[in-house]
Amino acid sequence: MTAQRSTTSTDETIARLIAVVERQQAEIDRLHSGESRRRLVHLAEGKLIEQLRCTPTEAAEHLRRLAERAGSGLAELAADLLGQATPPAQDDERVRFGLTEAAAQSARDGCELATVMLDEALRAAGAVAVAVWRLCPDGALELTGYAGVDALEASRWARVPPQMDTLSQRVARTGRALWLPAPDGDDPPRYGPWPEGARAALPLSGAKNLVGVLSVAWPAAREFPAGLRRELRTLAGMCARTLDFRVALGDPLRPDKAEAAVVGSGLLARPVRDRTGTVIDFEITHVGEHLTDPAGRAPRDLVGRGLVQAFPWLGASEAFDRAVEVFTTGAPCRLDRVLCTVLSRDAVTPAVARVRIVRFFDGVLIDWRLENDAERLGTLLRNLQRLGQICGWEQSLLTGETTWTGETFALFGLPASAGPIGPLDLRGHVHPDDETILAVFQDGLRRGEEAAATFRLIRADGTVRQLRAHGEPVVSEVGEPIALRGIYQDISAQYQSQVALAATRDQLADTEHQVREQHRIARELQRVILPSSQRPLRVDGLEIAVRYRPAEQAHKVGGDWYDAVMLPDGRVLLVIGDVAGHGISAATGMVALRNMLRGLSATGAGPGGLLRWLNATAVHLAPGTTGTVLCGLFEPATRVLRWARAGHLPPLLIRAGKAEFLPLPQGILLGALADPEFAETTTVLRPDDMLVLYTDGLIERRSVVIDESLARLSSAATRIAGTVEEIADGLLEHSSPDTDDDTCLIVVRVGSTTPRAAAAKSSSRVSSGG
Repeated sequence: MTAQRSTTSTDETIARLIAVVERQQAEIDRLHSGESRRRLVHLAEGKLIEQLRCTPTEAAEHLRRLAERAGSGLAELAADLLGQATPPAQDDERVRFGLTEAAAQSARDGCELATVMLDEALRAAGAVAVAVWRLCPDGALELTGYAGVDALEASRWARVPPQMDTLSQRVARTGRALWLPAPDGDDPPRYGPWPEGARAALPLSGAKNLVGVLSVAWPAAREFPAGLRRELRTLAGMCARTLDFRVALGDPLRPDKAEAAVVGSGLLARPVRDRTGTVIDFEITHVGEHLTDPAGRAPRDLVGRGLVQAFPWLGASEAFDRAVEVFTTGAPCRLDRVLCTVLSRDAVTPAVARVRIVRFFDGVLIDWRLENDAERLGTLLRNLQRLGQICGWEQSLLTGETTWTGETFALFGLPASAGPIGPLDLRGHVHPDDETILAVFQDGLRRGEEAAATFRLIRADGTVRQLRAHGEPVVSEVGEPIALRGIYQDISAQYQSQVALAATRDQLADTEHQVREQHRIARELQRVILPSSQRPLRVDGLEIAVRYRPAEQAHKVGGDWYDAVMLPDGRVLLVIGDVAGHGISAATGMVALRNMLRGLSATGAGPGGLLRWLNATAVHLAPGTTGTVLCGLFEPATRVLRWARAGHLPPLLIRAGKAEFLPLPQGILLGALADPEFAETTTVLRPDDMLVLYTDGLIERRSVVIDESLARLSSAATRIAGTVEEIADGLLEHSSPDTDDDTCLIVVRVGSTTPRAAAAKSSSRVSSGG
């Protein structure tokens, strides 16, 4: 495997090559030890690069194939290759990079590594400075080696925190090479004293992850053609392998050792992306020995699994989304109450975990801690104190020192620097009117007794809080009091609610008394105006029974009314009405309408005219009063009933055992319009005809339409026989309303004998409305 020596190499190249080979030969014996086997292989790969003019990847593959054919190990074959003469290569670029890697792997420290790369490979491309950064577990970049700048400039870049936006940090976050000047003009801070110069920053990717960043500086701006970018990427790969080589020698910067130290009781996971680059899961790569797995699995059983698959409770909570956010932004997060499940003895128990997520190299570090009984109890006590506005205190009787919880300072409105106030020194902080209460409380504590009191606290800002205090003595093992301890509870909200409730109760009691008085007055007014008559009223040619049924509930007193009066001209006035509303306003409105209609009837006008005048009076003299009215005038001589209505229900005529409702003339609700028209109609009655006038309280039901209710009334009227009193009582008994409204009912029977002459007029009142 001897390569032909190149006849075109310069004497300088040959001399440098011989010096390198002599140094390699001197180290062969030492590299046979177990910890140097990897370094020996890398040196052999560098030798093949020089001889075969191939890339580092091709050299590593060629060495592996040679070892398979020879039937020996890589280290043994590498030792044989390094013991042979090394002819110079014809291609100067490959010679430069091969010699650079061979020399770099023998560098004593990072600065010598940077110097080798600058002198052997980069000065030919015009570069003036090189920096090698190691990626730390916390995301910071630590300067491992530098060349081309003085120590002062290097000290400024000794550690680049992850929050600092520099070219090298951008490479560490994205894992992609960057070049300055950038096409978009974005210009972060640059390493080196050449502010206008060009820069190249490339990631150093090791066998497992990103291990650092390589930065190269030029004194002036320049372009980066494809050939130069390829050379720089080759140099970065060589630098990354060198760092891995130093790891094999036990270098303290070894990434996997750092990972193992940081993981501890957590795990490392690297993102898994779909074709669009979206993070869809995290693959677990390292698991700490002290990890507490709620499912009880060993760490080795978790490596290689997806994060959501291994821990579904992380995916079910916001933890997964936050992990993606941490990986993207680098900002750590903490979740205090994440629900999970603990498997123990084949039983699944719900639990709460506190989860921490931080960015770590090219992945995230996740660890958690399950709440134990003591922590749950502590959380419960803190929440109880917060919800109950409870603050704690303790005062030593031996030293006089007082201790407050943080909530106590907030309750008193004092900063922590002000110092606590002992329970026996509260006099200047309590409302003057409550000092007697405070003194009783303090006397109980001085006597070593348990004491409690409620007083007003004057806070530092002058506001007042209602305070409940409770204290007790603390005694030693021999029974001597050594301290006082207790709580303060802010009951201001409760006290204010009690005061407001007491005031509301007093106001409600007054209101209820007023309402009861109003209902009593309305009821008495109804009883006076509408007496319930149990005997029939007799006028010429008519027999009349009236009934009034009040509402069951006192506050439902309504405005139902009736009237039956013989007028001076011999006609009989029949009226029934219902004023809208309940209570004293409805009762007074009813009285006003009833009296108005009586006065208007003396004019001799017809029922339509009476209703027009009554409506005008209600609109102008009693605004807000509305209701329904049916008004009729009966001629005893002709048995003709002339009537009109204002929105009232139709009269029911019972003739020869059949019942029918009379057709309704036009007439709108009383008080609805200023000048409506009320049409009149006439009905000729026959002997023994019965006419039923009623208000809606007799028939209305909430779940039944009005037509069905009217049909039920008609059916009941045909089944009931007897006198007008019996018919009136029967209709009331068979009605089944559920609106709890009062009811007025008039039952009129036409006499069978010829009535007396109309000339026998009487101005006396036949019925007082009852």
